[in-house]
Amino acid sequence: VETTSSIPPTPFVRDPSFYGEWSYAQPSDIIPFVRATAAEGDAVGVLRAMDTFGQYYPMYKLGDEKGRILARMVRDRAPVHAVEVGTFLGYSAIWTALNLPPGSGLICVEFEPRHVEVARALTTYAGVSDRVQILQGAGAARIPDVVKLIGPGTPADMIFLDHCKECYLPDLRAMEAAGLVGKGTVVVADNVVYPGAPGFLEYVDTSRGAYTTTLFDAAFEYDQVWNKEWVPQKDALSFSTCTGRAAQV
Repeated sequence: VETTSSIPPTPFVRDPSFYGEWSYAQPSDIIPFVRATAAEGDAVGVLRAMDTFGQYYPMYKLGDEKGRILARMVRDRAPVHAVEVGTFLGYSAIWTALNLPPGSGLICVEFEPRHVEVARALTTYAGVSDRVQILQGAGAARIPDVVKLIGPGTPADMIFLDHCKECYLPDLRAMEAAGLVGKGTVVVADNVVYPGAPGFLEYVDTSRGAYTTTLFDAAFEYDQVWNKEWVPQKDALSFSTCTGRAAQV
């Protein structure tokens, strides 16, 4: 799905009439726009529609740049069992599902019920719901259910964290304790530079021995277009592979 081009992207020009036709007062307001501008079953078209909607109404979704990085990570790791914590409206879940190998599945956990409703609707419309299961609840609270779905004693091949940033470290440690993280498990985390995830990068730092970690630079996806003083922020996705060794203190 990922494509590359030497041609720089054309700057997006907002059409003021868009706001009169399409509102965003609640999460489900994105659904009519996606259905009007993308064909059912066209997952790439759904992603593009969500990107366009996000240009007018900035939202905490992964964004195209990071989506392509995540897609490459998924293809490289080729996970059979993938887990996502923090699904929002389903954008990153669609990117992941598009790049999973045959027979693989993605289990998502999303706290906000309204977001779960939209994510289920959009993954279904995109044609990837056969590979995506979305659970409602807090990441830590649903760990036992994720373990049951994957199978006790079977670690996830890939885990993507994109929920409350303060939760990254405690939730990762809870997943480790539950057996969801094992040797070879890849843990991908968004927003580790901006706004940052307290203690997380220190915990997965390569020097500690429990993970080998690489950062992939990318721009912060939430552009505050209404704020004239806003300066776009630099961010990164972290890619950490569990070594199976105990961390060094």
